[in-house]
Amino acid sequence: MVSDADVDARTVTEFLADLSARTPTPAGGAVAALCAAQAAALVAMVARYCEDAALVERAEALLLRAQQLVVDDERAFGAVAVAWGAPADDEGRRAAIDAALLAASEPQAQVVETVIEVLVLIDQLRPAARPGLRSDLVAAGEVARAGAAVARMNVESNVRELPDSEGRSQLLRRMGVTKERN
Repeated sequence: MVSDADVDARTVTEFLADLSARTPTPAGGAVAALCAAQAAALVAMVARYCEDAALVERAEALLLRAQQLVVDDERAFGAVAVAWGAPADDEGRRAAIDAALLAASEPQAQVVETVIEVLVLIDQLRPAARPGLRSDLVAAGEVARAGAAVARMNVESNVRELPDSEGRSQLLRRMGVTKERN
């Protein structure tokens, strides 16, 4: 994965100001990715205290991936906003919106997959963590699960009305949704 130079460009205060603005991005998808990043950071910290270099390395990689997903989500949903902004009488508008929604679901699917990996690391660290560090693992798990729930809901919402396609079906399978439409 190639990191984006903008990942660390904003402060938390700037991100929150952007989040509270009346703009399409950042929104819930970026928050979901940020939850995954925070969980991975907590796991990396606990792994350092447990002196488990391999788990530190894995957690740091997940942290970087989640940070990139914040940026990827903002860009992808920005493309959705652009597609929605096309003139209503544009013949290709609906297809452009559908394609953008499908593409915007990919970073969210990756958030869910990243969270699963974070949760695996939490389980691996739990036996070695002192009681004070276990509460950090609980915090990591809770924030990770919250991010995954939001990301999964975003994917389902984005693709709910899209025409059937292999890409749509693959995303839903990755989210654990196998029920076919009626």
